[in-house]
Amino acid sequence: MVVRGHVKNGVIVLDGGARLPEGQEVSVTVATRVPGSAQKYYVSPERKEAILSLIGIWKTDNPPSDEEVEKIIDEARMKKYG
Repeated sequence: MVVRGHVKNGVIVLDGGARLPEGQEVSVTVATRVPGSAQKYYVSPERKEAILSLIGIWKTDNPPSDEEVEKIIDEARMKKYG
């Protein structure tokens, strides 16, 4: 799950009124913009690799389901982190 937010007075505030359960463990990735580029948001290398592996796949007779796409992304993470 991805929840966007912003920092206000040194505290992360989730956008859209999103709420997480008390004590929920989270991981924060800073979304940095690259000056002068069309890239709006930071994309992690493993997500980029997984997305690139999916380019053109919808042209097949049997495109992957959402679960299969998540599996591809998870496999890319496992390759990187073990």
